[in-house]
Amino acid sequence: MISQEAIQKILGIDEMVYLTPEEMADKLNITFFPRIGKNISKDAIDFSERLKKVFGELKVNIVPYEDSLEKVSWLNSLKRTVFLIQNNWNYVINKVSGRPSEIPRISVRTLPSLIRRKRLKRGISIVVLGDQPTGNLPMEYIYSFKDNSVINIVDFPKHINSTSDFESHFDTAMGMFSYHMANIILAVDDTKWMLYNFNASHPIYPIDNTIKEHVLKALIPKIVAPIRPHKFSEFIIKKEHFSLADLEHKETAEDLILGAKLFGQTKLYPTGKKIDLLPFRNNYYRWIGKMHLDNRNGMSFGFLARQMAVQIPKMTIIQGAQKESKDYFIKNGRIHLTIEIANQSMSFELPDVWVLSQRSGSDKVNINPEKDLLKIGLSHGKMMIQTPEGLELHEDYKPSFDTKVILAHAIGNVIVATISKYLNINKDFVNRLETVGLSLSHWHGYVNEKYIPEGWVAYGSNNPHVACSSPQSAIYALAGKLDSFKQTVTKEMVYNGDIHIEPHHGTNITFTSIHDLATLFLKNPDMTSLGNKYLVQK
Repeated sequence: MISQEAIQKILGIDEMVYLTPEEMADKLNITFFPRIGKNISKDAIDFSERLKKVFGELKVNIVPYEDSLEKVSWLNSLKRTVFLIQNNWNYVINKVSGRPSEIPRISVRTLPSLIRRKRLKRGISIVVLGDQPTGNLPMEYIYSFKDNSVINIVDFPKHINSTSDFESHFDTAMGMFSYHMANIILAVDDTKWMLYNFNASHPIYPIDNTIKEHVLKALIPKIVAPIRPHKFSEFIIKKEHFSLADLEHKETAEDLILGAKLFGQTKLYPTGKKIDLLPFRNNYYRWIGKMHLDNRNGMSFGFLARQMAVQIPKMTIIQGAQKESKDYFIKNGRIHLTIEIANQSMSFELPDVWVLSQRSGSDKVNINPEKDLLKIGLSHGKMMIQTPEGLELHEDYKPSFDTKVILAHAIGNVIVATISKYLNINKDFVNRLETVGLSLSHWHGYVNEKYIPEGWVAYGSNNPHVACSSPQSAIYALAGKLDSFKQTVTKEMVYNGDIHIEPHHGTNITFTSIHDLATLFLKNPDMTSLGNKYLVQK
């Protein structure tokens, strides 16, 4: 409905983003770590060779290992040494002062690994087999957490099968990630392979002639679009606080708090994982793992959020001489969209949007409003954060991994409402967004198709399987929402909201309220569940 360029401008995504699996395969650079691990099975070796062959067929750039490394500067090594000293100094200060702290003490014996001069070049991911020795894991060779991914091929866990529940997969995957220090785990035997990544997904595929298709659509996108935690440096931090007790926020906060408690009965939000309790081999690896997750102390899956009410912008007619060549233009620093309606060029200015959301790592179904709530916003490509009265941001307050997706849905709802109001359709949707706002919810499961409520449209099931927090996930959210809405207009269907399916990740749903959605799920126990039970890909 609108161009990728316009979507990226709206969301503040400046980099080149590849959206199709074929584009991603062409962009991917991969190397294979030398086989020096112990007890590497025949199954792992055979799968590695088959994977290398498939990569070649898909035009992936396979880089010889000796060509994948480069010498980094002494300055880079010095910075890493300073990080270690600073970390241990903070550990000592907290220890002496008796303050509670989750900062690990790093042994100086890890210094040779930390200052290693030869590193994997930016933009190259690495495949490793089996159980590598401590002190020589590929993660110790990477240059950048952002630009290098580690894919570990291991033997299929004996306690996992096609009927294993979400919790079993979740526990197994997190243990493997931390022990092997890998971004992606490929568990294999002689007949099947399974893909674990930080989405907590667990697709199992046969080793047959479908492997090329699954590598293209499931594995490659997760390598090219890895998990990328949002950092405070990406946000405008609002100095003024908001009050959870005022008229603007009170009802919204109550829906979040009470709706979350009700969601606790659905079992859709599993207990999170404390980073310090994961089976890292030593404190050095635990430190690296925390840095990879932007120094988060834990991980929890899913979110519950409420989009704040927003004034719907008015459309204006674009005169012939003023017609823009693009589907957006910038005026006084504000983004205006242009669209064609009934052969007439129209434009409107995008307003700022705000969402009351939970901080990353919080207990999703037991909200402490004084500690767990943040407001995130989007203003013409700039993300914003605002905190409630009495709360100052510190290292425990991290924005959700899904922040960009949340904001993509929020601004998408405004665009849908603006067009709907102009066309005098979908009055319930428009009125709710203007007066009380909408709920935005995400869990790691899917909706049973036969229970999709009337007026809601589902989309996204055939998108590539990218990681949460990737720019692709936000673009798919906004583009899919607008395309689905356009189809409802063409078919003269009512639009009340949408169900955004993220294959082998989960579902985002725009609904009337969190309380309403939780009630609907509890009344219909077969409507959804954790895991892949109701994922349908056509």
